[in-house]
Amino acid sequence: MTTPLFLLRCVELGISINDLDLLTIGIVLDIWTEKANDSVKYKKVASQSDFDKF
Repeated sequence: MTTPLFLLRCVELGISINDLDLLTIGIVLDIWTEKANDSVKYKKVASQSDFDKF
């Protein structure tokens, strides 16, 4: 990832230059990934009993 592409991702997420002092590159990329996953529809969402079985 290039610097301009990283800064573009930050702008798309609404992260300012001042905010970048408090965030790592990894956190920004994690936020970008979660944003991309927001539109995914899952057939089944795990319940507490599913986690207990795990």
